[in-house]
Amino acid sequence: MTAARPERTHALVVGVERYAAGAAWDLPGPAADARRFTAWLRGRGVPAAQISLLLEPLPGAGGPEVDVPAGPAGREAVQEVLTRRLPAREGDLLWVFWGGHGVTDPRGHRRLFYADAGPDDRRNLDLDAWLTAFTTDLVPGFARQIWLVDSCQTFVEDLGFARTLPAEVPPGGDRLPGREQFALLASGPGQRAANDPAAQTGAFSRAVLEGLAGSDGAAWPPDMAALADGVVGAFTGGGQRPTSLRYQTWAGDVRRYEAPAPSVPPAPPAPAVPAASAAPPVASAVRTAVRAVPDAAVRALVDLLASWPSMTDQNHRQLVLGMLPVELAGAVPRLPAARTDILSIVRTCRHHPGGLTALVEAVSFLEPGSLEQGALAEWAARWLPPEEAEQGGAPA
Repeated sequence: MTAARPERTHALVVGVERYAAGAAWDLPGPAADARRFTAWLRGRGVPAAQISLLLEPLPGAGGPEVDVPAGPAGREAVQEVLTRRLPAREGDLLWVFWGGHGVTDPRGHRRLFYADAGPDDRRNLDLDAWLTAFTTDLVPGFARQIWLVDSCQTFVEDLGFARTLPAEVPPGGDRLPGREQFALLASGPGQRAANDPAAQTGAFSRAVLEGLAGSDGAAWPPDMAALADGVVGAFTGGGQRPTSLRYQTWAGDVRRYEAPAPSVPPAPPAPAVPAASAAPPVASAVRTAVRAVPDAAVRALVDLLASWPSMTDQNHRQLVLGMLPVELAGAVPRLPAARTDILSIVRTCRHHPGGLTALVEAVSFLEPGSLEQGALAEWAARWLPPEEAEQGGAPA
């Protein structure tokens, strides 16, 4: 593998937190992570003029100040870099970092949404198609490339707009020999990537940036196989983690890590009772099982939250999700309309052990002392009594 130098390295860095689709798509974190990655590149000696930084930040977006001017992250700006700027350049190494919303289309291609994606024009970049295009003579100047993508890859059918996802094919080209592409992705097809809106960072981006920081002073580029192993280790060690991690080695081998499902501790054994007072087998089974919340209770909770002024605000819903366990929050498909988004949150929590209890606890921080809080407390007292796991049975 040929040596690379920072002064002959180029980068495209994209962070999209706000979309034309509206507040329901807001995603605090990617712009801050993009600035952090840019700061790392500059700290390693990559010239500012060779970094294309494209951002669509939310108000108050964090991250360090950088000496690289930021441009917009809409389709035209991204395409300008991909089809004009980079093909005209040449260097030892190309980095591509992208943070924002993404989906998997029916063909299994990963799509990344531009900042100007709207409800009637969901503009997107076909990541798989562009990965292939960058191994052709479309971009002859970069034989070695590293792609880092922090986005969900939820199946587009699950979001209800599979038929309205436009497709755009990159310019064609002839495959070139000797292309080396390393790709590290925060999620696999159908999976979601965990995000921490309070800290304004993605779980994947944080782990990657920590790994890169630990490589300072090492060879250029860093040992990416070791970095990938370290990221996997960070996820398996607990805390925030995506549901899966996928990467392609320099040799083109594809590897995948799948996070284990959250474990549920076994129920303690029931105390022995005299045979004469033992309950019938069916009743005993009911007592030792954790009761699922019935459909009527779920509908009542959705109605309650949908009528709550705070929960109709997307930022408040995002705040509530930020207080849920990461593996739970990362599994919630987000939808643009307030009621359907609330339905998605409640439905996901219902199928997660302890999920509804965690949701009620998170929502309880909103508008304390309000009538809505009183109604929520009544719902919880009826459907989530503390002794439920021990007594079981039907609700009163």
